[in-house]
Amino acid sequence: MSAGRCQEVRRKLIVTRGLPASGKTTEALSWVAEDPEHRARVGSDEIAAMLHPHVLDSDGAAYHARYAEREQLVVNAAIEALLRAGIDVVCDDPFLLPHYLDAVRELAERCDAELVVWDFTTVDLEDCIARDRLRGLAGGRMIGEQKIRVQHQLFRAYQEPAHATEDG
Repeated sequence: MSAGRCQEVRRKLIVTRGLPASGKTTEALSWVAEDPEHRARVGSDEIAAMLHPHVLDSDGAAYHARYAEREQLVVNAAIEALLRAGIDVVCDDPFLLPHYLDAVRELAERCDAELVVWDFTTVDLEDCIARDRLRGLAGGRMIGEQKIRVQHQLFRAYQEPAHATEDG
């Protein structure tokens, strides 16, 4: 193994792009279940719950950019460690903004992993809001209509540059 390389055998890094409740995690869990010995899922939702549950319990009112930065550090470290261990990885974060795709592209290159983007951005906004509401009613973590609409607006604002640099 050469210095700085994750593995001589080319691994696969899959990232998802889409709004909350667009089906990213469902698809990621299904993919991992097909070959759990050689595949793993990494997501910032679980990392956030581990790093700062007090913020999530406060309905996100105390959430700050520094928390997102910490989450991303841990997510990237986990992805890299798994790729180094010879495990294919799916990260079911939204990856809606171009700089997140750029960062994960650099990580894949550093690890000599094939980067694949699963695009969920065509899932209808209203469907995502309805799914999120149902998830909350079933006892899951609900993001909320307003936050999903804000993420959708941000994605739309950056849509052209994101599509110009997207792989997969």
